[in-house]
Amino acid sequence: MSGYRFEIEASAGPARRGRVGGGAVLLVRVRLFDGPGVVDTLTGEPAAGPGAFTDLDPRDARELAFRLLACAEHAEQRTIDAHYWEDDR
Repeated sequence: MSGYRFEIEASAGPARRGRVGGGAVLLVRVRLFDGPGVVDTLTGEPAAGPGAFTDLDPRDARELAFRLLACAEHAEQRTIDAHYWEDDR
């Protein structure tokens, strides 16, 4: 099953993963969801899809954050190079 969500948030916990020898590591929860007022672009109706989440090990969450930053920089540079930021005249 696939679908699009229009908002994302991340938080530390509440999930934990046990460690060998005792203790636990707090995981990073990433949640994708549709906030209030979001409209499904296919139907024009309010978006009603269920939210989705995953719990990531802190190292995996950090790697995802670095990849998102790299993608954001690439998207911005491509936007500038293509002059997409200019107003249509």
